[in-house]
Amino acid sequence: MYSLKGYLTRNLLITLTFAMVLLLYFLYQGIQILTQDFVASRLQHDADSLISALNNHPDGTWAITTDRLPNVYHRVNSGHYFAIQIGEQTLCSRSLFDHNVNMPKLTAGEHHQATDFVGKEHWLMFSQAVIKDDQLVTLWVTEDISELEQTQVQFLAFASAAVLLTIVILLMSQYQLLKRGFKPLEQMPEAIRQMRTQGQEINPDQMPSEIIPLIEEIDRLVNQLGQRVQRSRNALGNLAHEMKRPLQGLQSYLESLPPEQRSEGSKVLANLHHIIERELKRTKIVGMSTPGRYTVLDDDLAPLIQVMQRIYPDRIINSHYASGLVMPFDRDDLLELLGNLLDNACKHSRKNIEIRIVHQTAPTAGYGIIVSDDGEGVSDAALSIIIERGIRLDESIQGHGLGLSICKDIVDSYQGELSFSHAQQGGLEASVFLPIPS
Repeated sequence: MYSLKGYLTRNLLITLTFAMVLLLYFLYQGIQILTQDFVASRLQHDADSLISALNNHPDGTWAITTDRLPNVYHRVNSGHYFAIQIGEQTLCSRSLFDHNVNMPKLTAGEHHQATDFVGKEHWLMFSQAVIKDDQLVTLWVTEDISELEQTQVQFLAFASAAVLLTIVILLMSQYQLLKRGFKPLEQMPEAIRQMRTQGQEINPDQMPSEIIPLIEEIDRLVNQLGQRVQRSRNALGNLAHEMKRPLQGLQSYLESLPPEQRSEGSKVLANLHHIIERELKRTKIVGMSTPGRYTVLDDDLAPLIQVMQRIYPDRIINSHYASGLVMPFDRDDLLELLGNLLDNACKHSRKNIEIRIVHQTAPTAGYGIIVSDDGEGVSDAALSIIIERGIRLDESIQGHGLGLSICKDIVDSYQGELSFSHAQQGGLEASVFLPIPS
């Protein structure tokens, strides 16, 4: 599993870093080209000035009018140098001092540009050959560009700092954009929880269009699962109804038998009727299937009590629980658990049944369910048998335990506890504890 935010941030950082490094490289190359072009144009201008200041004396020697030269050529090692070769005569700037210059061999009208490192200086050299007074004049002019290159490095360092700051700002902006963009996704778990616990549909208008197909698929799967469970329960109820007719025929056949043969068959037939009635009650208790939905007592317990009172019209069921209490357990499982406990209590009570549901935090966080009745109850010996037999509670004592084995299975599936004791009203009290799922 990986973080989509981290993936996007990491790739954005790589992309920005690569783009900015490439930008700095082209920026550096561009500054170098501009600097060299600027210096070269200035050297060419100086070369033109030198040519105009060059004079041919009557004795055939050449000289330069020094007052027409910039002062930088008069200071030793000033970083600005020139040399002029006319035949065998060579004229050099005072700034060259005793440095020997290798004059390039050029033809008239030809020029040449090059760079070279001399000591601590980096020279940019411009050479040009012209004809003046029918003489070939080769001019060599150079300038130390090391200070300019230091300025370039300083500018590049400043640009790098600016680029780094830009990357940080862009990453922070991208983080905020991602945070705002993913905010609807962070609401998805809560929206799905509400869909599961309260049956509230997810509003697609509040979600990005990119995840609408996911929402539709989740809704489709939940509906499909609910339909399958409902079809299974309907099929089970239909099967139970269809079995009544053959059993009635079997009952008529048993009545035609001699009394000694009728007893054993009647017991088997009674057990079959018992199973059929239990399955029919289960389908009535749970109602419409909503798999995965939490149990909202305000919405789910009252209809269950109404079903029980229709089945047992002379019974009074009193319920006690906090208003707005939501139990984080599957609605179908919990309704089946509560329905079987209430059915067992209603069947064996005289008149009154009480169900109490509480949320407790100590010693273990969870939910307690107590269902008691005012019936005849069971003896201490039978009560101990009920507790000991556990899984096969419906065989523990005659008449008690319709669906109690199913209750035990449901409670065990949530790592809970199911116990029985004497109720204050005189009947049986069933206690269930379901820990909060982690």
